[in-house]
Amino acid sequence: MSWQGSISDLMCLAHEVAHAVQLQLSAGSFMPPVARETCAFLGELALIDWARRTQTDLASKLLRVWREENQRYFGDDCALLRAAQADPESAYTYRMNYPLARAAAVVMWRARGDLQRLFKAGSEAIAHLPLSRIADLAGQSQNYLPPLPLPDTDQPAIDAYRALGAMALLDIDFSKGESELRIEDYYATLLNHLQNRTAFVALDEVRRPVGYATWRKAAGDNTVTLTRQAAPFGDHLLLQKALERHLGQESDVHAQHPRSARQEQVAW
Repeated sequence: MSWQGSISDLMCLAHEVAHAVQLQLSAGSFMPPVARETCAFLGELALIDWARRTQTDLASKLLRVWREENQRYFGDDCALLRAAQADPESAYTYRMNYPLARAAAVVMWRARGDLQRLFKAGSEAIAHLPLSRIADLAGQSQNYLPPLPLPDTDQPAIDAYRALGAMALLDIDFSKGESELRIEDYYATLLNHLQNRTAFVALDEVRRPVGYATWRKAAGDNTVTLTRQAAPFGDHLLLQKALERHLGQESDVHAQHPRSARQEQVAW
């Protein structure tokens, strides 16, 4: 590099030093480019973190450079990657690795996991990248569902089937248990909840479905046990607040978590 003493040069140095650290820790073994660049971007984040704790003025300048460089990594480089996905015959360029590596570095840094394992991993490094987490975050970036029409007081059955369709669309993105069900079992379960008025679909300000919940009621009291809460676009708090209003404050609400060690917990 041509060192001129700028903040960009300092960020570049942190990037290249992280490459060198990765080579040392992995004993020079080959590492796939996406993982290799993830290590380098982690080096940049380590520099920013150090500056935040010791030199706040420097930290703000480094962050400005980081954000400016994001425009290239998630702009032109992302466009290259999209074009390659659309055309399998397109030529490979190294810059296609940067968008995913940049995202992986941020997710791993925030998780504060064992970063040294990645740096040491060599050819096995891809297994240490949080690819599923990145995919989840990408899926939460925007709600693509169309708004629901206003309630039809003359034909309530139509509203019920619209709610059923909305829950199915939300489950397509949320999964977590329902994708393993047979279609007839899935349909029968949701239809039963609708008939018993134990299902609720939360809408945003433009009436797009953002999540849904189902529950069961105990006979003879106000105890409600939530059996499912699905909010695939990240609107968990919006779903909970809307559900609180729907069920009312007088209900004693618990949540069922069949995949948790504590399978039933107080919801609020």
